[in-house]
Amino acid sequence: MSHSQLYLSGRTAFTGMSSPLEKSRFVFFGVPFDRTSTYKSGSRFAPSALRDVSANLELYSIRSNLDLEKVPVHDAGDIDTVEDLSETLRRTTQVWKELSAIGKIPIIAGGEHTVTKAAIDALPTDLGIVNLDAHLDLRDEFLGEKLSHATFMRRVAERIGPSHVMEVGIRAFSKPELDYCHESGLQIITPQDIRKSPLDKTAQRIRSFLSGFTRSYLTVDIDVLDPAYAPGVGNPEPDGITTDECLTLVQAAMTSNTVGFDLVEVSPHLDSGQTAAVGAKVIFEAIAALSSRSPTK
Repeated sequence: MSHSQLYLSGRTAFTGMSSPLEKSRFVFFGVPFDRTSTYKSGSRFAPSALRDVSANLELYSIRSNLDLEKVPVHDAGDIDTVEDLSETLRRTTQVWKELSAIGKIPIIAGGEHTVTKAAIDALPTDLGIVNLDAHLDLRDEFLGEKLSHATFMRRVAERIGPSHVMEVGIRAFSKPELDYCHESGLQIITPQDIRKSPLDKTAQRIRSFLSGFTRSYLTVDIDVLDPAYAPGVGNPEPDGITTDECLTLVQAAMTSNTVGFDLVEVSPHLDSGQTAAVGAKVIFEAIAALSSRSPTK
């Protein structure tokens, strides 16, 4: 099945101007799915909200000193999701594989965080993944389900190896999840860890971690931010990081071996637009940082 059969059309393009696929290094697509959300659902509306706000933000990155108007980004639309989680993830994995096969860097806009697993399933296991998130999402099972927004990272760690995963901004988890980290070697960095030293120390730790792998991937759950900065999320968790800290760490995670990234868990109906705005900004700055680095070999 070609990706064109899975996309929906007729939406505002991300950044307001979709470039032709053949001219674009980056391909943005949405996965409007939130069936396993267990508190406040609504992230299925995020792809369209991210597009709308992105078309009304300025495109110059002062962090990377780069004009994003000169960086071609193709908006391929949204995955045609279905009620069945496994089928929706399968479709997402297929699209990711097709885009990667033609040399593109896919950018997924969730949707719930489970969609990250679909991207990881499309990639080889010699992969380092950094997750900016309030939650570990490492439960072995949640509400009788082995795969959901609360368990997906456990499934990812089982596939690529716990030592291939670093979770940053973490402050919400169960004791069994924390025990799993200690026993398996999965690295976590809390907001308190970040604040104990200059921010560049954490940025360097991320860069060093990712340098140990042939490929790297970044996933950003917008609830990594303190609710003061991003209230429009399904599972808000106080004592989070700031927008500056988030964007600095996103920039650090964009390396020459980055093969893609995602931004998930924006629930636009829960606020007046500020969470979608910062979500779009995360994507902008990730693209800008990656554009200033050498393409993946």
